[in-house]
Amino acid sequence: MRILHISLGLPPFRTGGLTKYSLDLMLEQSNEHEVSLLYPGKITVSKKVSIKKNKSYGNIRVYELVNPLPISLLNGINQPQLFMKKVDRGIYKEYLKQTNPDVIHVHTLMGIHKEFFEAAKELSIKVIFTTHDYFGLCPKANLMDAEGNICEDFNSGHNCLSCNINALSLPMIYVMQSYPYRYLKDSSVVKSLRKLKKNQVKKSIEVSSVSKEVIKLDDNLAIQYVKLRKYYLEVFKLIDYFHFNSSIAKEQFESFLDLKGKVISISHNNIHDYRRERPSRKKNSSILRLGYLGPIDVYKGFYALKDTLDCLKGNGYKNWHLDVYGDFMNNPEIYSPEHYTFHGRYEYSQLKKMFDQIDLLIIPSVWKETFGFIGLEAQSYGVPIMVSEHVGFKDLIKDEETGFIYKTDGNDFISKLSSILDNPLKLERINENISKMKFPYIMQQHTNEIINLYQEVRAGVEE
Repeated sequence: MRILHISLGLPPFRTGGLTKYSLDLMLEQSNEHEVSLLYPGKITVSKKVSIKKNKSYGNIRVYELVNPLPISLLNGINQPQLFMKKVDRGIYKEYLKQTNPDVIHVHTLMGIHKEFFEAAKELSIKVIFTTHDYFGLCPKANLMDAEGNICEDFNSGHNCLSCNINALSLPMIYVMQSYPYRYLKDSSVVKSLRKLKKNQVKKSIEVSSVSKEVIKLDDNLAIQYVKLRKYYLEVFKLIDYFHFNSSIAKEQFESFLDLKGKVISISHNNIHDYRRERPSRKKNSSILRLGYLGPIDVYKGFYALKDTLDCLKGNGYKNWHLDVYGDFMNNPEIYSPEHYTFHGRYEYSQLKKMFDQIDLLIIPSVWKETFGFIGLEAQSYGVPIMVSEHVGFKDLIKDEETGFIYKTDGNDFISKLSSILDNPLKLERINENISKMKFPYIMQQHTNEIINLYQEVRAGVEE
């Protein structure tokens, strides 16, 4: 089968769960199929849209879309009109005729013009979309508002104004899509600039005066956000089938569109069954080691977790310690070393050692997280996990049997965590149940599921 993937690109330039999943799927598929990747690349002075063949990545043929639409990543959009530019459909039609894919698997709409999907439809090539995030429905891709709450209504585009006030300027987006940036992105200077931008965004959430500034903005911009959503809803309607990576993603997309699709949990090449290697919890340890892996951010729920732990501490629960991996905070007055350790960034190779030190992993996401690989990674090591009801990974947990799922409204989080602190031996039973459950999440098995899905969609017999 000839399979064309649309993704953000390849490591080390692109990282994250979407890149990891799409690359690992392509590598696995390329063992038996003809696999190509088309990704949005550099922006040139001429602005002429073209597709050029790059050096292959293993058995994967790599094509770069030169002068794509801007790539906003998770930074937001403050000039919507630039993300809806029309191009000659013939460019895409010619490319698709030349590569002649049997199926197109799209992992993101970022950078790709609507005309690509129109060309695929015209040539009767089936298109499948994996729901890694909410870009197309939301300019920031996470359906969160400026206050850090779930966005229930974008208020005819007006709520997008405050959300996207700190979006990157177009020149900065162009720089980040340039070849030099690929080699400089991990330099200390660029890292410092990214950190500065991240802090600026965090500050804007805390400062209430932002809303007053936003009121002054032209109402025409709100209209542009309405047009932007309409543009991407039209793109979504050109997709033949949706691969939802969780029931959460399915629920969110179906609230906007009437579409065909089904839930298939995802995996990656580093997921293996290590459950038998997990050591038993030390019975003489009175301190429960909690783990949080990810950025220190509102939408990831870090501050919700801290508030919960503060509340438990105020109620006399002091038999816990939180190990934070993936980010760093140097504020011992707020984060007492007695209860918090910040380890900074980590590598995949460190996961086993990290999970051996964690009694309970907590994934407290506030946003409707489409999956959450860290949950699957922890489960593969037999680590008990507590997730908010907003985490897509909850599909792979039976509450109180192979993990814990808490409701985000009310006191369910505090209640469930305090019951474990009262009786940490609960975790031994959870670990035992995880070790006994089926674990069909190895990448090879997942790849077979996706290939079967392609065949069903092509034959028109999908569920």
